[in-house]
Amino acid sequence: MALGDTPYQLEKGDKVIFSANVIPNPLNFGQRYMIEARLGLSGVRIFEDLHVSGHAYREDHYEMIHLLNPQHIIPAHGNMKMTAAYTQFAGELGYTASSTVHTMGNGQRLTLN
Repeated sequence: MALGDTPYQLEKGDKVIFSANVIPNPLNFGQRYMIEARLGLSGVRIFEDLHVSGHAYREDHYEMIHLLNPQHIIPAHGNMKMTAAYTQFAGELGYTASSTVHTMGNGQRLTLN
């Protein structure tokens, strides 16, 4: 997205969240610097290093989804039982399985139109 290689374009005022620290490696630091520089040129707001220990509570996820208002949700970082539960949670917020909320396995690809 930072390079403009997707149909989704970032605009001034959009928010980009980096929720994890850079894995300490010179190549990773360089790539992160370049991504942030390109994002900065488009005027987006960058929030970095927001990851905390532990996991967010259900209410935190509710607030995040309402704050960001994403068009699509892809549950990640958990086993199938956990991602299925998140898909159900997203359904309670008005998202539809296989349409706007996508439960996927490692290595699967998703094309958004």
